[in-house]
Amino acid sequence: MSDNMIEETVKRLLANEVSRELLTAVEAGEFAGVLWQTIADSGMTKILCREAHGGIEASWLEALSLFYQVGYTQAPVPLSQAVVGQYLASRSGLDLAADSVFALAAGAQARALAVTSNEAGTPATIDGTMKAVKWARHAHWLVIEAAGQLCLVAAKGAGVRIEPKADAASLPADTVVLDHAPVAHVLPPGIAGLNRPLEVFYAATTAAQLTGALEYALDLAVQYAKDRVQFGKPIGKYQAIQQQLAVLAGEVACSYAAATTALRDLPAMQQDSAPQAEFSAAVAKVTASDAVRTGASIAHQVHGAIGFTYEYALNFATRRLWAWRAEAGTSTEWAERLGQAFIEAGSDRFWPHLTARTLPSGDLPETPAGHHGRPMQAERTTTHV
Repeated sequence: MSDNMIEETVKRLLANEVSRELLTAVEAGEFAGVLWQTIADSGMTKILCREAHGGIEASWLEALSLFYQVGYTQAPVPLSQAVVGQYLASRSGLDLAADSVFALAAGAQARALAVTSNEAGTPATIDGTMKAVKWARHAHWLVIEAAGQLCLVAAKGAGVRIEPKADAASLPADTVVLDHAPVAHVLPPGIAGLNRPLEVFYAATTAAQLTGALEYALDLAVQYAKDRVQFGKPIGKYQAIQQQLAVLAGEVACSYAAATTALRDLPAMQQDSAPQAEFSAAVAKVTASDAVRTGASIAHQVHGAIGFTYEYALNFATRRLWAWRAEAGTSTEWAERLGQAFIEAGSDRFWPHLTARTLPSGDLPETPAGHHGRPMQAERTTTHV
């Protein structure tokens, strides 16, 4: 299946199924079960998986439209989490149900967890508390990256207590309490050479999701500027508004380029090495999260008071932008990781690793003389004005 076919399929499905009524119902506590089953039946959740597990072994870049369209439509389903979870499971030889719901926990969320290895023949267990775990109350599986291990835990199993909470978008962001929760599967460490693969995959996909929502805000602002007439002409004719929309379009373009590069650098199913993945994911999450700060502000400045009302679509997009910006590691956390790695490496290693898009902690990838890394291509054909 070509990436164009994937894009057309997910765009059509979400455009048809995501409605104001569905968004409101999910924010009130329901789960979009019908939409989720339709997505699972279409094969989207397993798009990266091995063919033996029901997938097509697509690349992360080919799956870009899934994450982007979830953001653009504000689809109230954990599709990005499911794609990541299914990929990790399939890569480890597990064939899980296509309609499985996943909740991901890594980085600061899982840092204080304790993983105990028990006697041979008995499962390891996890203890501790995780906060703001998205979609945990609806999940079948928790994918947890803690103590250097990647663990799969049955979300509704013994030793797991979930306290419902909500994020800025009124979507599930629950507290998960683990009390000797048995680990169903310990996934192989060091996937494609990555020390913390779940963090990397989660950050890259969230950056793509943020980009989609930010472009939706841009489209709303452009259309409103065309429709809103002030002093006898559309406000989009005024230079001050045009300048602000140009800045917002620039933020979207930068975010899209960074997210595209990050997904291109993630390891496909059969790939054993991804030296650029962590650097690119960090840059993408920082870029997209920072773009939200500027972009959401501009979108609301263009709209004025109407943009803040619950009845207007920008309200839904903005709250998701705020919530997703804090998901999968904040821009501050990822920027500190990048900065610390380069500071510890010293000035001599700064430029070679920067141009190669790798962290100094690893060796430079082998490339032809005079070139570092793969060419960066992020093309956009959408015209807004």
